[in-house]
Amino acid sequence: MIRLAIKKITNSVKLLLFKRSWRKKNIHNNTTVKNLFPIDKVLVGKKTYGPIFVKTYGNPNEKLTIGSYCSIAGDVKFLLGGEHSYTGLSTFPFKKYVCGLNEDTLTKGQIILQDDVWIGERSLILSGVTIGQGAIVAAGSVVAKDIPPYAIYAGGKVIKYRFPEDVIKRLLKFNYSSLSDELIIENIDTLYKELNIDMLNNSFIKDLL
Repeated sequence: MIRLAIKKITNSVKLLLFKRSWRKKNIHNNTTVKNLFPIDKVLVGKKTYGPIFVKTYGNPNEKLTIGSYCSIAGDVKFLLGGEHSYTGLSTFPFKKYVCGLNEDTLTKGQIILQDDVWIGERSLILSGVTIGQGAIVAAGSVVAKDIPPYAIYAGGKVIKYRFPEDVIKRLLKFNYSSLSDELIIENIDTLYKELNIDMLNNSFIKDLL
């Protein structure tokens, strides 16, 4: 009982110190961390906000890259590995649980969220996927495959796209890294208007395409 209490206190202190390290490294965004993970495996862009929960398994190829101006809702989890081999007799990790050896952990590759991605509540993002610029992931989704730019993903599939193809092609040239607070404030009304092909000729948007 005492050991359990000490472990709980120790983990709380570690998480508190990690949160401070994260904040120091991520002053350019508004993310928070919900658990301990290797800080060098996660890179987050400008102004992105939301809680970051990352599961790592020791594979050197694990990585999470999140772009700028992304929105991450609560209870979203990023699994950077933990894949079991399924080509042998069994998927069970015998090395770890029977032999007491280190298990070779597998990953399908890094997770990439491009700019302006919105991840809904309680979504689970698996290793090896890329979520394209401007995509929306509905609440409760399990993402095990790539999602195209500006797609709306729900129920394990793309259900629609936010804009027509010609608009998307233009928007993929949009330079989010060039946005400044001053530019956003100056053009805030334009940012909230319903987008159409004609609006792409607006001087503010056109300059960033």
